Amino acid sequence: MHIIAHRGASAYAPENTFAAFDKARELGADFIELDVQLTKDGKLAVIHDDKVDRTTDGAGFVRQFTMSELEKLDAGSWFGPEFQGEQIPALEDVLQKYHKKMGLLIEIKSSKTQPGIEQAIGKLISRFGVSMNTIVQSFDAGAMMTLHKLYPSIPSAVLIKPRFGMVPRSRLRHIASFAGYVSVKHTMLSSFLIESIHSYDLKAFAWTVNGPKTGRRLESWKIDGLITDYPDYFKKEGKP
Repeated sequence: MHIIAHRGASAYAPENTFAAFDKARELGADFIELDVQLTKDGKLAVIHDDKVDRTTDGAGFVRQFTMSELEKLDAGSWFGPEFQGEQIPALEDVLQKYHKKMGLLIEIKSSKTQPGIEQAIGKLISRFGVSMNTIVQSFDAGAMMTLHKLYPSIPSAVLIKPRFGMVPRSRLRHIASFAGYVSVKHTMLSSFLIESIHSYDLKAFAWTVNGPKTGRRLESWKIDGLITDYPDYFKKEGKP
């Protein structure tokens, strides 16, 4: 079971910053989950929202800024004064630091408002060399189909919120034709659904799991990965 740090160790440091990513690694996470948005100059910025207002001292849509302009914003002070000066990272810099050192789960937030983001991500990952530990995910199955068509060797995942904890087998079969993972809201998971996902040779991730008791239950159901703000809650035996 992989421990996946949600936006880094976001309970302890400002989300989607190197401070949070380094903390995740320190706490023993296997993967860092992060979000990307396209900038005005076609770069990939690591930030969850389509606007910078919530997590920086700036205002406006990410797509209205160049990457260099985004890097001038303070993305840490909102979380705590000790993080003043933390920057919005470029995905390229994150790959430079962590690629093949730990897993990366990269989420496309909105492909419809950012045409070409699948191509941009695929091209960048390919530059560093495709790895089974660099996975791209989205709620937009169409975006993952596009990525698979353009870059079939890049692993991908589809985020889903199943109604009443059920996913039609036809949907799982469809997802399995272009992706290798399904990422499900943990409150909607059951042992039966995980078993069903596995029956299509898909792996199952659960988000966002912040309770050790929930984590133990999901592990007993053979979940493949837990996405959490607290990676230290789920330390594996043998890890410091």
